[in-house]
Amino acid sequence: MGGSGSGNWYRYSKKSTTGDYLAFSINFLKKHNKLEEGILCSGAITWSRGGNKTGSIGYKVDTLDEYALKVTLSYNHKDEPLEYPVSLTTTAPNYGGVRWWFICPANGCGKRVGVLYGGKIFACRNCHNLAYDSQNEAVYSRMLTKAQKIHSKLGGSGCTMDYVSKTKGMHRKTYDRLMGEMDYYDNASMMMVAKKFGIIDGL
Repeated sequence: MGGSGSGNWYRYSKKSTTGDYLAFSINFLKKHNKLEEGILCSGAITWSRGGNKTGSIGYKVDTLDEYALKVTLSYNHKDEPLEYPVSLTTTAPNYGGVRWWFICPANGCGKRVGVLYGGKIFACRNCHNLAYDSQNEAVYSRMLTKAQKIHSKLGGSGCTMDYVSKTKGMHRKTYDRLMGEMDYYDNASMMMVAKKFGIIDGL
């Protein structure tokens, strides 16, 4: 799974990038109906690049109720077995439905994000001090740029994985329309990145 972020996505050169790390997106769980009320489920994700396996994790979603979820991750890091829970939460957009988020499990963080990147632990981009990939700008980059511009227009940082609320003075209909457009471009970009990096999901 790919991710979205700052206006410099695919333009940084001095930091490690998101392309160097395994990425676990909330959209994966949502796409495969893993966030339904009352469902206990588990599965695995395998990443590959160039036909070679680059990593895998197991996950288990424990559903307490509609607004109380956790996903337990299990994997090996440098031959060390790890298992820990990641809390999930929701926001309720006025254009309908709910939007799910991970709560970054890194010590002292707790940020609400849409993608976790794997090092020793799966944590948010800021905790891993990651920039976004600086190569191969293509359709997904242009789609992401549109989403980032909308996020900034809404008063946000431009990182679409950060929650942004309606600013004072903005009409509700305008906010709802812009949020819907941002989600559309953001999700389209993520799906294109997933295909580019050859993610294989085991269900």
